[in-house]
Parts: sequence; structure tokens; C-alpha cells
Amino acid sequence: METFVSKLLSEDIGTQCFHLTRYRRKKYGGKWQTVQENILPGYVFITTDKPEQIHRKLKTAEKPGILWGDDEYVATLDGREADLMERITDNKKPGEIALSQIVVEKDGEIRVLSGPLLQVEDMVKKFDFHKRVAEIETDFMGQKKVLYLGIEFE
Repeated sequence: METFVSKLLSEDIGTQCFHLTRYRRKKYGGKWQTVQENILPGYVFITTDKPEQIHRKLKTAEKPGILWGDDEYVATLDGREADLMERITDNKKPGEIALSQIVVEKDGEIRVLSGPLLQVEDMVKKFDFHKRVAEIETDFMGQKKVLYLGIEFE
């Protein structure tokens, strides 16, 4: 879908097309590995300062069924949603959410040392140390969504 949309949109519109991916730690064969996973499957994001122009261009696509199914649509993120995406994604690699470094203090307090969680510490609902993720709950596109962001221990 990203390739289709990228080819459809001309470079003069000034867009970037991506899906969200996160890095997280998983244990394979007794060893911890860093893996990259898709989050929010089915969503493709387009950054632009000309959303009306993009919307018109997508509506005229040759394969509108791909973009416009019965319950699928193109929508503009509101300011709060766009702000969240900017805070948790890598500025140099659109759509990528890096691992966050955390430390568990002797008193049990969890402190975020680096990574995207520094920007959204107040939104963390739970740390799952077994799965090595932090749960972030947010309203997204009119629905409550839980995003699982990767953590690594110092």
C-alpha cells in the first residue's frame, strides 16, 4: 500500500508515506534479540502540509477499492494524535519507534532513561517486563487504542 500511495503522490506535494513499526526485545533460543514489528496494521500514514490536495489525489486513484472499502477511509489526524506520533517516532526514520531504556530502582520505582517513552511517560499504563513492553493507552481515530512500545533494561 505504501508503494502504491507513494507512486500516486507526486514529489511536488511534499509527502512521506509510512506505516508504524516498533523495535522490541524478544527471546529466541534463550537469547534476547531486537526485532522490528508492525503496529496499527492496516494504517498507512502520510505526512503533508497539504491534506486537502492529498485527499483529492487519493480519491482519484485507479484502484479506489484498495483505499476506500466499506468501512475503510482516509482521515486526517487531529492535533493531539499528530503530536503523539511526532513524539514517539524517530524524526530521521518516519514511522519507526525505537526501544526505550529503563531502569528499575532498588525501591521498585521505574525510571525511563532514553527513547520515546521519555516523551509520553505520563501515558504509560503498565510495564510488562516479561514481554518487555510498555503499554500506552490513547484515543486514536475515535477509538481507545493500546500501543505497546519496546523497553530494554539498563
